[in-house]
Amino acid sequence: QQAQAIFKAWFIDFEPFDEKIPANWVVSKLGDIASIKTNSFSPVKNPDAQLEHYSIPAYDEQKYPVFESAEGVKSNKYILSKNSVMISKLNPDTKRAWRPMCLSDLAVSSTEFIIFEAFNPAYKDFVFSIIDSAAFSDWMCTHTTGSTNSRQRTTPSATLEFQIALPDEKTITDFCAIVTPMYDTISANICENQKLAQLRDSILPKLMSGELDVSNIDL
Repeated sequence: QQAQAIFKAWFIDFEPFDEKIPANWVVSKLGDIASIKTNSFSPVKNPDAQLEHYSIPAYDEQKYPVFESAEGVKSNKYILSKNSVMISKLNPDTKRAWRPMCLSDLAVSSTEFIIFEAFNPAYKDFVFSIIDSAAFSDWMCTHTTGSTNSRQRTTPSATLEFQIALPDEKTITDFCAIVTPMYDTISANICENQKLAQLRDSILPKLMSGELDVSNIDL
């Protein structure tokens, strides 16, 4: 919320710039600074691979990928890199913007996500802030196919036409210097929560069964 508030203040309301777009900024579109990636991974052809799998159920449950063998995954996936950011094209009225952690050698995504990568990797979190914005969500909702609410999808190519106020490089660098630590902290906290949950799940049954005795611990 803080990162989005800063993004809106800088690039929508132009608050640090006397509330008007600076003369050296260019009205542009997302496709001028980022592309959509569709590099494909086939689980059927690589059944022994270990995947870091970013899916819609994983996002909805805990915003953390599932680590699993490719043998149990039936459909092709998109390959992610550390420069990837993504948003679900399925039912865009429910926003699912994700900044993948890429914790392992093979991070992959459901093809229900649109994968963006900035042409300049230093702009990664500027691009993520764009696709995480309310205005971008509204744009996605007005560029959908499908006749029912349960199966509407945004047309990926339409997202690249989303208009942005493209600042100078220093402004983007200054913005990322503020928000990247925020996004990194969120990722670190999610990973730590997972470790604590795994520790709890391994210890609690042993406590309940009496296998572990903590009665003599002096608190």
